[in-house]
Amino acid sequence: MQQNKNTTNLSELEIIASDRIKMTSAIADVMGKFQLKLHLKVFDVLKSKGLALSSLLSILVILPFYGIENIYALFKTGLNNPEFKGKKDAYYNAKNEENINWRTLLLLHAKRFMYLTSKNIHLKGSGVTAFIFDDSLLEKTGKKTERVSMVNDHVSKRFILGYKLLVCGFWDGKSFIPLDFSLHREKGNKQEALIKTYKKAIREYQKAKAALENSISSLQKKEDKLLANKDLCKDDKSKTAKSKLKQTQDSYLKAETKYNETKKDFCTKEKFLNDSKRKIKRYYSKERLFGLSPKERKEQYKKNVSKNSFGHLRRKETDIDKISSTINMLKRVVRKGIVADYLLTDSWFFCHKLLVAVNNMKESAIKLISMVKMNNQLFTICETGKQLSVSKIPEVYRAQVKECRKLKSKYLKVPCTYKGTRTNLFFVKMGKAQKWHLLATTDLNLGFIRLMEIYQIRWSIEVFFKECKQYLNLGGCESSNFDAQIADTTISMIQHIMLTYYKRIYYQQGLGGLFENLKKEQVELDLVTKILEILRELINCLCDISGIDYMEFQKDLFHNESVLKTFSKLLPKRLAMDA
Repeated sequence: MQQNKNTTNLSELEIIASDRIKMTSAIADVMGKFQLKLHLKVFDVLKSKGLALSSLLSILVILPFYGIENIYALFKTGLNNPEFKGKKDAYYNAKNEENINWRTLLLLHAKRFMYLTSKNIHLKGSGVTAFIFDDSLLEKTGKKTERVSMVNDHVSKRFILGYKLLVCGFWDGKSFIPLDFSLHREKGNKQEALIKTYKKAIREYQKAKAALENSISSLQKKEDKLLANKDLCKDDKSKTAKSKLKQTQDSYLKAETKYNETKKDFCTKEKFLNDSKRKIKRYYSKERLFGLSPKERKEQYKKNVSKNSFGHLRRKETDIDKISSTINMLKRVVRKGIVADYLLTDSWFFCHKLLVAVNNMKESAIKLISMVKMNNQLFTICETGKQLSVSKIPEVYRAQVKECRKLKSKYLKVPCTYKGTRTNLFFVKMGKAQKWHLLATTDLNLGFIRLMEIYQIRWSIEVFFKECKQYLNLGGCESSNFDAQIADTTISMIQHIMLTYYKRIYYQQGLGGLFENLKKEQVELDLVTKILEILRELINCLCDISGIDYMEFQKDLFHNESVLKTFSKLLPKRLAMDA
């Protein structure tokens, strides 16, 4: 676990992670409360080198608490602790096991955390609860790592080798804990464009084929009718028979013309489909799929796993789009009995598919609050019934812009519908910012100030990513085996859940001696809140004076490590952790 004693960080785990003596003394108690070995007992049928998996995995979970980063470091230290039994291979094999349901294991620990905090009135979270989704880059160094690809880093605007980690988290009113995650690889824009064109070609080909079949059937009927009328005219020379024959001939000629046109269109669509197939085949065989050359893809580690294994399901997830994966994770945790007041997402996640999925869940009990990109997405204004793009709405309704003195901002609230789903749009300008930011919510009773307060909770997932990468080796797994990548990520998240629980006990003791004097503690908490409000106001004023966009500054604060370190120096250590 990394240590940095010279720099004050905006980290909730920093003091805990640096206090080894106190941490070590509490490990047994925390593990006992989380029933770690009991949860792992079910995997003991899958022994590794003759050792029970529950013992091996328990040791992997507690390694960072002893200041040991990985399995190699464990054996290099030469520890004689009797708990650390077995050779290195036993631990590596345990992490490489594809039949372990890591997803259920993580959710069990998350639910255990909720149970432990809910039964203690002093630890119980209060206020708004929220599901939070976001993704983060897990950088890798080896192209031979299984299912690794070049992924787009939104911070550096570059493509970097690694995985995209998509996390479903839960805010219980006090703390953020992870509930579920998936690892993804990115196909690249060119491949996605080729696949989109191919799917379009299939649809057009199927329509042309159906039209050709109908045209052939119609032409056959007209031909049969024409032959019948010709036979009839041989016996009947009347004008009526000749007129009927003429009509039949005209109808047949029209059907024949339509058939020729349909056949020509079918041949064009068939050629388009075949060309699309050839382009995809050539791309797969010669070009850079997933940002890797054919040779690099061939050299990637590949493990044969059973189709019934959990490892196979996690591998399939890497190619599912992140919106579908988000909806699947949300449905899974709700089915397990975890429900929140809100779902908070960044602008990348906002789409009609997610909006509909959330609205259909738990009778619309979960409300969505999401940033929205200021582009040409069309919303139907409730007042007029007209469709307007989000980029034009502020200009049309500029007379209705209001000012919020408390947040030193301007905002515009616009009731509307998005593809039939009722939403409220809030356009926001913080301080002297020149451009609008857009928030959308399905909670129609939410005011602007409350909306901003709730959406601030979303930044807790950014802190989670920073803490796990800095202290819990998230993304640090160097194994080529995809199962080991899943195992390592899950273990980091389980460690975070345990540390978050420990933090609640640790800080509650520090504030009031296990609540011996509730009144005194409340005064202290109120004082901390007031100081934080003053600091936030100061930062807002500085952004206003400097002409800096406050919301953009917040993004930089959590995404740019150098900006984060500079800002953190302004805060006392204790307040920085509560901020």
